[in-house]
Amino acid sequence: MVQFLLNVVVFVSGAVLMSLEIVGSRVLAPYFGNSIFVWGSLISVVLAALSVGYYWGGWLSAREPSYSRLLILLVIPGVLIFFLPFIYPTVNEWIAGIDFGTRLNPLIASSIYFLLPGVFLGTISPYVIRLAATKLSTVGSTAGTLYAVSTCGSIFGTLLTAFYLIPLMGVSNIIHFLGMILVCLSLVVVPLVRIRALELARAVTTISVIVGSITMPWTPALWARTKTLLEKDTFYHRIRIEEDEEARYMYFDRTLQSAMNLKDPTALRLVYSRYTSLGFAFRPDAKKVLIIGLGGGSIPKKLQKEFPSLEIDVVEIDPEVIQLAKTHFNVRDGKNLRLHAQDGRLFLTRTSNQYDIILIDAYYSDAMPFHLATREFFELAQRKLTPNGIVVANLISAVTGPSGKIARAFVKTQRRIFPQIYVFAARRADNVSVDTIQNVIVVATKDKQRLDIKEVVKRAAALDKGLFPDPINDLSVAYYDGVLPDQDVPVLTDDYAPTDNLLHP
Repeated sequence: MVQFLLNVVVFVSGAVLMSLEIVGSRVLAPYFGNSIFVWGSLISVVLAALSVGYYWGGWLSAREPSYSRLLILLVIPGVLIFFLPFIYPTVNEWIAGIDFGTRLNPLIASSIYFLLPGVFLGTISPYVIRLAATKLSTVGSTAGTLYAVSTCGSIFGTLLTAFYLIPLMGVSNIIHFLGMILVCLSLVVVPLVRIRALELARAVTTISVIVGSITMPWTPALWARTKTLLEKDTFYHRIRIEEDEEARYMYFDRTLQSAMNLKDPTALRLVYSRYTSLGFAFRPDAKKVLIIGLGGGSIPKKLQKEFPSLEIDVVEIDPEVIQLAKTHFNVRDGKNLRLHAQDGRLFLTRTSNQYDIILIDAYYSDAMPFHLATREFFELAQRKLTPNGIVVANLISAVTGPSGKIARAFVKTQRRIFPQIYVFAARRADNVSVDTIQNVIVVATKDKQRLDIKEVVKRAAALDKGLFPDPINDLSVAYYDGVLPDQDVPVLTDDYAPTDNLLHP
């Protein structure tokens, strides 16, 4: 019976630690993004915590090991984890406000939140091994069994959190739940403990008071400029939908993805979306379009209204985004507007369709799906285009300077496939330079002859319909016709595409 209870302890503690690591990405993402730096920080902090915890647990186990001490080793991280949701929003704001850099920001936050609970959880396995091993000859088999049980618990916690808990419960509820699990797990040890209940109660109360006194000053103020209609965790994002008197907004983590005018739901409210329509200035006769990335669906809604006969396929990796676009942003699929819940590259690989325009709008301010920016992807896209088809991409980047590396790498890669590349900086012409991070629209065509920008503006003016910037001449101002040096950036390939480093040099 004792052996079974100890197996339960190591299984559950392993599950809680990995569950905390997975949900930790959602704690950090709204403020620091979903880049490789966030995951690198989380994994490093957890591994560091385990290293310290293993050492400390072994040290403690050699000094009069007892079930009462094991109970305390479970209760303390349980309380620490339970109180995390009360402090992490304000601490994230503080770190983001100071801005230690794209690498240090998530590393500091991960250390504050997860290092100490991880150290305590790391002590569990070596400490339990000492309690379970009754003979020197059985230490090896006991250690192997318990570490195997702990690893199985880690696998269970990872899959349960990633596949079910995040979209089901929400981040704060999951963290509270994990804390309570550890406190409840300590009750499993109670029958084995030879201490008075009063002493246990005092220990738990003292820990709670100390942590509570620390967290109280960090309680965030409740204020908002807009009304929040919905907050939802999905497999890919934390989605927030807000509304003010003029418009409704969709955010992925902290990044604005889409906006809809309440009085005119099909209008292109965000400036960048009026530049993504450039594809129709190059191909005004387009009959079939593929859009990778949906958001609130502003672009396909507008195209559906202005070009009723146009066939539009929209691919969105997150099925929850598709559902919210329908329920909150008036997106209506039908015969000529088809919505597909799938990875964009996978869809392009499997489809037999040929498209006149492929629009890539699946980029965030903090991360880029690298597999939609490589030479192999553009070779695939080129095969799925009609003879005069084009690729239009929306990037978050500068054009020149250190902040423009991702755009220059993107263009350098496309030049290996497409004869003509056109770059537009979707900026306010009067106050933003091409060295500033902004929406950069890149148009790649299969034409051997280059189209003059005056002809592009003329075609756009002939179409108009609210598809392009007002005044229309902003297109010529946004057009970048200078030399785009690319010696400092690589050609992006499936084998080597350091997009995060290029986005955050």
